[in-house]
Amino acid sequence: MTSMVKVWDFPTRFFHWSLVLLFVFMVVSGESDDLMEWHFYAGYLLSGLILFRLLWGFLGTRYARFSSLQLNPMTAVQYTRNLFRSQHSAQYGHTPAGSLMVIIMLALLCIQLLTGMMSTDDIIWSGPLYAAVSDSVAGFAGEVHEVIQGLMQLLVGVHVLAIILYKVKFNDPLVPAMIHGRKPQLGDDPAREGVSLPKYLAAVLPALGLTYWLFTLPI
Repeated sequence: MTSMVKVWDFPTRFFHWSLVLLFVFMVVSGESDDLMEWHFYAGYLLSGLILFRLLWGFLGTRYARFSSLQLNPMTAVQYTRNLFRSQHSAQYGHTPAGSLMVIIMLALLCIQLLTGMMSTDDIIWSGPLYAAVSDSVAGFAGEVHEVIQGLMQLLVGVHVLAIILYKVKFNDPLVPAMIHGRKPQLGDDPAREGVSLPKYLAAVLPALGLTYWLFTLPI
């Protein structure tokens, strides 16, 4: 029986699946006038979630920290080329391509949230920061918001295809690992350490505070 190693901590897994649910809901609600109010509320929840992940990237366990990411673009390019040559080496944390995807998605989500809060539908709903910017800025923010939404949907599609490729081509099941947090033993790389409660609170409390503050703002 293959020995399993703890890799993804519960906070990271909770973030991942919460992000999936919120992202799907925001795509659907963003296209419906009847759900627009809930679109903003979901954005508030997502804002707190993203702040938590940014903090957890410094305070979290080994494979949740940003320091574990492989962010050399050339390494990511070479890694992707090797995939198309059916060359794949399993690893515990994010791959070079996956590492860049993490940073790109977090950056796009931050821009998406900020531009959404500055936007208006010119009918009923306006973001909580709409009154703080000029009409031209709000209009530009709305345009950027739409462009990034399409770009993120494209990247999510690429991510899903990559998950399928890893499973079918390389028998590397990424989804179960993000559910139970464990991966097969690979060698000498260490398992993650346990979650530190003080560090967890240092990440989750500011996120809860931001979420609460956003819900106090009018829309």
